[in-house]
Amino acid sequence: MSDSQLELVITLLGFLGGGIIGFAARKAHFCTLGAIEECYYGSERSRLRMWLLAIGTAVALTQFLDMAGYIELERSFRLGSRIYWLGAILGGLLFGFGMALVGTCAFGMLVRLGGGDMRALISTLVTGITGFMTMSGILARVRLKYIDSSAISLPAQSHQSLNELLFGPSIRGQLVVTITIVTLTAGWALTRRRFRHNTRQVLAALTIGTAIAFGWLVTSTMGQDMLYPHRPESFSFVRPIGHAILWLMIASGSSMSFLIGGVFGVPAGSFLASWRDSDVIWEAFDDAREMRRHLGGAALMGIGGVMAMGCTIGQGMTGIATLSLTSFIATAAIIAGALLGIRFLVEGHLPRWQDLLKRP
Repeated sequence: MSDSQLELVITLLGFLGGGIIGFAARKAHFCTLGAIEECYYGSERSRLRMWLLAIGTAVALTQFLDMAGYIELERSFRLGSRIYWLGAILGGLLFGFGMALVGTCAFGMLVRLGGGDMRALISTLVTGITGFMTMSGILARVRLKYIDSSAISLPAQSHQSLNELLFGPSIRGQLVVTITIVTLTAGWALTRRRFRHNTRQVLAALTIGTAIAFGWLVTSTMGQDMLYPHRPESFSFVRPIGHAILWLMIASGSSMSFLIGGVFGVPAGSFLASWRDSDVIWEAFDDAREMRRHLGGAALMGIGGVMAMGCTIGQGMTGIATLSLTSFIATAAIIAGALLGIRFLVEGHLPRWQDLLKRP
């Protein structure tokens, strides 16, 4: 198989994986912001349980594949020897705040796009462009000089996985941390009978978590050149949206990838689910005020997502599946930013930090 054929196969596998998680998310109304809002304003926890079950599944399967030798997580940039703590915190806060303004995350925008939401199309384009500007464009110098330069460097040949930081490079430590996190996430999610009996939500969570591990497996085993090995990765939806936009414009001068396939696969899968349910509804902005809010929120998600090195999927699932310390920091910051954004929308001003955890 030639390099171009292999590249196409990998991209199609990314499209397939993205289509599956887009279909599952649309069917079960999977939404990270929705989970945060339900917990903050009421007693419902079904979306939170779905999100945590997906995380637990991703962690369990990804770590199993790593321990069995099918993938090498230590080659991923998420387990590098530098902890980008400032980018994770500041970028996570910006992304979470932007997510609240838009009403969903970058992944959620692609899911909405598949259902006919033209607001999501505009927001996706803005997120991709501002993300690319922050990654390698006009904002990149600011990020490199003031954000990335503050990273904490670990000793050479070491990794920032929680198991290695706590127990050193050992299978036993990896197993202990994996079991602990899976118990706290998937275990807690399944404690409620009503959730266990909700087949659609349980299957959607298991599907999304499995797809994360699938991404790690594909990018770890296919297209790896002995002289120029690629870093393995799985689904993420800020930086790849920028790459997908660039590929659409200069396809003859750029290459496809698993992540680009995933970007196109999610709205395709979402459209299939919407079409089957006769739920494809064309929607647009109600007024200029809503458009400004979406544009601003999408820009914050693009900038913050690159600074934090991922989104609610890229860090909240793909990154956490590697047990990366930066991913846990970024995910916590995204949740905090979302809470700030929610309170801002409701009250018209930013709450004090001491009031953030108090329900309005």
